[in-house]
Amino acid sequence: MAAPARNLQNRAVQVNMSLPVHLTSRDSEQYPELVKLLNALSQHITENGTSCSVQKDLSQAEESLKREKQFYLQFHILHHELQEFIMDQEIAGHDVAPSSSAAQLHEAIKHCLYTAEAADYLHPNPTASDEAQPCTLLGLTTEQLQRANPHHKRLQSLQQQLIPQIEDRLRKKCEELVSFHQSQPDSETDQMAFAKATRLPDLLLSQSSQLEEEERKLKLDRAHRDKQFWQYYQALMDSLGVLEQLITKHRLRLQADSDTITSNWLSARCHAMCLKLRVFEARLLCDTYTPEVVTALKQIKHHLNRAIEERDKDVSRLSQALQAYQSIGMGFDQLVREYEQLQAAIDNKTWALTELKQSLVSDSAAEWKTD
Repeated sequence: MAAPARNLQNRAVQVNMSLPVHLTSRDSEQYPELVKLLNALSQHITENGTSCSVQKDLSQAEESLKREKQFYLQFHILHHELQEFIMDQEIAGHDVAPSSSAAQLHEAIKHCLYTAEAADYLHPNPTASDEAQPCTLLGLTTEQLQRANPHHKRLQSLQQQLIPQIEDRLRKKCEELVSFHQSQPDSETDQMAFAKATRLPDLLLSQSSQLEEEERKLKLDRAHRDKQFWQYYQALMDSLGVLEQLITKHRLRLQADSDTITSNWLSARCHAMCLKLRVFEARLLCDTYTPEVVTALKQIKHHLNRAIEERDKDVSRLSQALQAYQSIGMGFDQLVREYEQLQAAIDNKTWALTELKQSLVSDSAAEWKTD
């Protein structure tokens, strides 16, 4: 059992390293056809997801671009160094007057450099051929610019004078790069410093290769760590499954009996609580309704019953009177209104007589006092 599991794990790791996927041994066991398909697919595409043919063309293009970039950088460094050389000569000429030969050399180099720069701007589209792009800037050609340069016949002698100076300047810059890259004692000779400068590109390439190798190792370590993580995760999931089975078989089987016992206990406890409440209710009633209170309540009940009987009699009498009035018919309302009017008139006259009597009594009392 261990050998097939190890084979499945190795196949999963191989696929993970060949393609940007993440498979586990469990995936390899459940989906063997998918693993075969991915293995076959890894023969045609790279780990970045591109096809092998495209990757080959891309590598060739990158190599060609690298060579062209190297040529461009060489010419760019040389051009930049010439510009700095001319600028340094002009700055130095402001402080100390140069000799006539140095001044002539400076002017010749500057004129030749400007002529070469102007030649690069003649063709608006440098990538096109002469047949596809016959037109040039202002109708000029490179030969015409070269003939117009008064120093074109002295180019070889100018180069012989200029090359050693440019080499010295570049050598100093290389030595400065070496000193920046790695600390070195001041007692080191120029030959040793220049030798280190010549070995600097190989040293940087070696360090870059070491960094790439370390990056590859880190990638392998990351893949190994992910593999261990998923192995631990799968082991935890299997353990949880086993625990769930154990709980289902051994614990939940007795859960029904436990629930029944618990429900019976709760039912008995509720019945006991109900009996206690009934006992408390009986005690409360006994403490509340003493014999004296019962006697008083009976008397109150007797008075209330008599009041109820009297009220019932009054209601019965009023109901009979109402029925008698209603038996008269529609004229009963008119009689009631007339009765109300007469009663109001009697009340008004009674009030007037009372007021009149009071006024007469007050007048007679005033006359007696006067006499």
